[in-house]
Amino acid sequence: MSKKKGKREEIFSFPEFNKEEYRAKETRDSIITIFAVFYALTIAVICYSLVRMTPLGGWVMFIGFASPFGLIKILPLLFDTSEFERKNWFGPMMMSFMAWLGIFILLSNPPFNDIAKPKFQQVETFVEMEGQWNETKVIGIDTPFVLVISVKDNWEVDNVQFSASKGNSGFLNSQVMEKLETDNEFGIEGNSLYYYFFENGLDVASYSFTFTASDAEENTNSKTVSLTIG
Repeated sequence: MSKKKGKREEIFSFPEFNKEEYRAKETRDSIITIFAVFYALTIAVICYSLVRMTPLGGWVMFIGFASPFGLIKILPLLFDTSEFERKNWFGPMMMSFMAWLGIFILLSNPPFNDIAKPKFQQVETFVEMEGQWNETKVIGIDTPFVLVISVKDNWEVDNVQFSASKGNSGFLNSQVMEKLETDNEFGIEGNSLYYYFFENGLDVASYSFTFTASDAEENTNSKTVSLTIG
């Protein structure tokens, strides 16, 4: 009795590797990636110019987020994208967005630009006790005291002022605060401190102080605190 012959198994063979085609695609993808970075640089410079010269500063983020989609229209004009799949588009678009974000952040900070507002930190009061100026939250009537506030900026604070109201009425307007130097007469230590010396103290009352700080790029910020005398 003869044995049935089984079906012959088909042998799988890998397609022949086309070195020239692979090299051409890799070269094309590399050039497209480089183009996406230069495209992002152009968009970042445009956004930087809009921030510097127009009041559209808040809208440039929308331009940055939308700009990678512009590659869908631009790349086919310069390169053969007929064989592009979704992953081929994702690479240059993501590279463009990341490059734009990095360059724009760089251009938005000193020394190129300063878009950040000054930041207020603690407000302190100092009175003289036994020949030394010490921090305190309790200030008596007509007691000389130093009002100190910390103001920081990512470049340089240009001006710090305050206005004060006593109860429901105005009391002081636009009083300039001086920067507290290291070797100051009060012996107060700290960085980025600004002060005003109430040489004759204040009457018994509740006061409201509104501080306003600006930097060289005219970015401004304000802070209000309350102080009770007596």
